[in-house]
Amino acid sequence: MMPELDGAEVCRRLRKDPDAAPMYIIMLTARAEQEQIVEGLQSGADDYITKPFNRQELYARLQAGVRITDLQRQLAAKVKDLEIALMRLRRMQQAQKLESLGQLASGIAHEINTPIQYIHINLQFLRDSWQEIQSFLPGSGSDPDLDFLLREVPRAMDQFLHGVQRVQEIVRAMRDFSHPASEKKVETDINRAIETTITVATNEWKDVAEIVMDLDPNLPTVLALPGELQQALLNIVINAAQSIAEVISDTKKKGTIRVKTTTTGGSIEIRIGDTGTGIREEHQAKIFELFFTTKDIGKGTGQGLAIAYSVVVQQHNGRIWFETDVGKGTTFVIQLPIDGIGTPIGDSYQEQS
Repeated sequence: MMPELDGAEVCRRLRKDPDAAPMYIIMLTARAEQEQIVEGLQSGADDYITKPFNRQELYARLQAGVRITDLQRQLAAKVKDLEIALMRLRRMQQAQKLESLGQLASGIAHEINTPIQYIHINLQFLRDSWQEIQSFLPGSGSDPDLDFLLREVPRAMDQFLHGVQRVQEIVRAMRDFSHPASEKKVETDINRAIETTITVATNEWKDVAEIVMDLDPNLPTVLALPGELQQALLNIVINAAQSIAEVISDTKKKGTIRVKTTTTGGSIEIRIGDTGTGIREEHQAKIFELFFTTKDIGKGTGQGLAIAYSVVVQQHNGRIWFETDVGKGTTFVIQLPIDGIGTPIGDSYQEQS
């Protein structure tokens, strides 16, 4: 019955804290009316005792509260263990999928590369031959149809060659991305990993965003697990594209995904920013939690950013956080130690711009 902050309000504030440890609240008060008891329990109290009270009864209720709280802690620990086990199982399944896909991609690449090479060489031959043929043809203005061919055939040749090169890039990207996961960290070109990831994710962003890359050409290689790292980058890029899609659903005007790499101290830094919805304040503390998602059922599993966190922090001893502005977009920042070891840093943090 204290002024301004009474017992019911204290309960509500305690229950509102998402990071609070399991607790058992007993409200001990002189307010004994039925509606007051109901209000106290609805505000978050687990038990309600009115004055005057029996000391033995209070002690027995406290013991019951301790037992319940212990069970809550045990349950929370079991849930955490289950979350970790599910994440490990998913990563193992993903690794198996990637291994199978890698074998398939390597076989496809081998089968495709030879005919593509023939096409590429012959197209170059046709383009060079056409330039020689032009010297034997009548000059401009003699025949409209001939003028059209003289103008359009070289363009068609260039488009053919560009298409062939694009196929080669996609096949190479799939082979690189789907390479079986390694248990040992290797020297990894982060810029190439990003370029490969952007290529693989083309279907996710091509209709909603433009990609702007500012990759440091002098970026050192990093001791890393390339397969896992590319999976983390892919999850963030897909998340960015989906966030932008929500913003442009009415305007149909494309957004922007910006990717930048730099060196800072003994680490390299990757920044992936989008012009999407931003992250609302009430969601920021949960964004890296396994199975947390703001998407509709069937549109998100809540695993993408949790896996990215696990890969960066747990597997690479790095850091991952975000800077966000609701309605304007979000930038995810990844820092990876160049030597693959770094200094233990504890949990990553989140920051709102």
